[in-house]
This record gives sequence, structure tokens and C-alpha cells, in this order.
Amino acid sequence: MLKKKNDYSVIVYFEDGTKPKKWTYVDKLNGFSMFLHKSHSTWKYMNVYNRRSAKYIRRFYRDSFIPAHIQE
Repeated sequence: MLKKKNDYSVIVYFEDGTKPKKWTYVDKLNGFSMFLHKSHSTWKYMNVYNRRSAKYIRRFYRDSFIPAHIQE
């Protein structure tokens, strides 16, 4: 079986009240969090969804451990 890629959609919320942003094709969550630290430093938390079913999976806060992939 082939490995699935871009399994997640992520909505990111910001500390400064900026409108939340959505990314639809996210593969590795830990790499995505590094991108957020670099490019969107005011992010507060992100909600992660299964991209194919739109099912909510989990919320991650800025300073928490974020794995590459989540087992559902």
C-alpha cells in the first residue's frame, strides 16, 4: 500500500486577533509548525483535520510537542 501524503488540513489561530488561516495540503505537522514559527510567529494554536473526511483530529498549541503524523 502506498503511503498517503498531505493527509491534513490545518486552521491556524493567532494571538493578535488576526483572522485564522487555513492550509489544505499539509504532510508533516512538525515541519509545518517550524514553518509557522518562522513565517507566522504570532500563531497561538492550530486545529488539525483529516483532509479527506474533514474530521477534526486534534489541537496543538504553540509550545507543545507536535509529531510528524497522528494515528487516528
